[in-house]
Amino acid sequence: MYVYILGALIAYLVGSFSPSFFLAKILKKDIRKGGSGNLGASNTTLTLGWKWGVLVGAADIFKGFIVVFIARMFFKDYEYLPYIVASMAIIGHIFPFYLKFKGGKGFATLMGCILGYNPIAFVIAGILVIIITFATDYIVFATLTMLIGFPVFVGIYTHNIIYPLILAVGSICILSKHFENFKKIIKKEEIGIRSAFTKKHRI
Repeated sequence: MYVYILGALIAYLVGSFSPSFFLAKILKKDIRKGGSGNLGASNTTLTLGWKWGVLVGAADIFKGFIVVFIARMFFKDYEYLPYIVASMAIIGHIFPFYLKFKGGKGFATLMGCILGYNPIAFVIAGILVIIITFATDYIVFATLTMLIGFPVFVGIYTHNIIYPLILAVGSICILSKHFENFKKIIKKEEIGIRSAFTKKHRI
């Protein structure tokens, strides 16, 4: 049991590291005052530009990847560990303790968890994300697809209902952070992702 507890704690701490926050500190800007107001790759793209957004996104993906990869490769006797650390890394990203529990939205970290779990699934998910995002102009629809798709994939792949239920904890946390996006889309107030590549949004 202590392995699960320690693994969950470490995954939370890894997930809570916010590259967008520290990047903004270095650049002496506060991305929380622009765009969606959140810390993460999407808002970094909208406020600082796509190059910084890609950098932050890669770092956020790595957080999810490394905790799941280590759990799967080095702790094979603990069957629930990869799913626990995946959810905890996402929770850490969304609710970092040192930022008053106000972090990012968790999507990039979720993608990292998918990479750590199954690289082929990650490639397929990545292609779907690109297609859905640019077809709809909103990454939130791609996010919703992954939130549902990943746990369902795991359940089908493993024939185990417990694993997707554990992952659902992280998915629900991500979903809760995107309610405002759906409201803005309905009101036509949401900034489309394509605009980040055609215009310079700066704070």
